[in-house]
Amino acid sequence: MDHPFSAASATSARRRAWVLAAVCMAAVALPLSFSGGAVATPAIGRDLHGGPVAMNWITNAFMLAFGSFLMAAGALADQFGRKRVFAIGVGGFTLMSVALAFAPSMLAVDLLRAAQGLAAAAAL
Repeated sequence: MDHPFSAASATSARRRAWVLAAVCMAAVALPLSFSGGAVATPAIGRDLHGGPVAMNWITNAFMLAFGSFLMAAGALADQFGRKRVFAIGVGGFTLMSVALAFAPSMLAVDLLRAAQGLAAAAAL
């Protein structure tokens, strides 16, 4: 005879596995984004004809936005719930990453990297 809660616990176990996978992917992607901009800077500069100042802002915009918003993101997580803020942060980070792939100019790259830094702070 099946236990009445066996279907619910199987669903719960699958959900926990998906949540764990999402958190692990974020835990890998976010630290890579700190240095990923620096690694890609020469190629981005060549493709978009960026000068040295604009190329430096690829990394600086992310770090400045991330560092500035980290404490505020923690306060928002306390107020609105850590799961909600994490989900918004991961969603925003993913959206900004996709938008960066189609950025038409160095200014767009710099602004999108800043927005990506804000989202990364919320996800962390």
